[in-house]
Amino acid sequence: MVGTNKKREAGRPRETQGVGREGLIDATLTLLQHTPPEALTLLQIATSVGVDPALVRYYFGNKDGLLRAATLSLMDRIQQASERHVDEPSLAAMLGNRVRLIIDTGRQNPHFLKLVMREIYAAGERGERDDPTWDSLNLTARRGAALSDALLQARPAEAQAISMDARFLHVALLGACTFFATAQPLFKALFDHEPDEDALAARYSDFLTDLLLRGMGVNGQIDGAAQT
Repeated sequence: MVGTNKKREAGRPRETQGVGREGLIDATLTLLQHTPPEALTLLQIATSVGVDPALVRYYFGNKDGLLRAATLSLMDRIQQASERHVDEPSLAAMLGNRVRLIIDTGRQNPHFLKLVMREIYAAGERGERDDPTWDSLNLTARRGAALSDALLQARPAEAQAISMDARFLHVALLGACTFFATAQPLFKALFDHEPDEDALAARYSDFLTDLLLRGMGVNGQIDGAAQT
């Protein structure tokens, strides 16, 4: 009699409750919100979703492979969310929402920049053009620059005619946004009488949005630019 269950692919551990590749990435990102990447183990990740650690190794090979995949996934999610803001009714809203998105992502994922530097940018630094990670970095960089170019193209007619390289704008925006999460001790020292981090993040987002708008030749109010 022919069985009703399909035979599992050779060498593939059984998935539990439908936990597959994306489920493992989601679990990793959740754990990384509170655990440094160097302290995270494959056993912790597997246990958090009730699967055999062999399933993690099957999909990603090792811990570095999983961390790289998780980092790429989070970068893609940020860019997809940023791309949705391209249709905002004003440049201030487009820029303000993008700034707040990156800042909030950094706050929710305090080890994100470290992971990007180690797992993604390292491929470009080594010059390994045949490394698949390089292709991902190249695509991510171009998508980010395109988003910044869209900001420049959205400048109102009355804006000052300031020439600006969208690639520099992209790098400056990313650096200023991610710095908020990575330099919290500095912010706490400078704003020691302002313990409300949410309020401080909102103020910094508005400040940075206004600063970038003025650098782009646009002088205007940013009230309501960033929707939280």
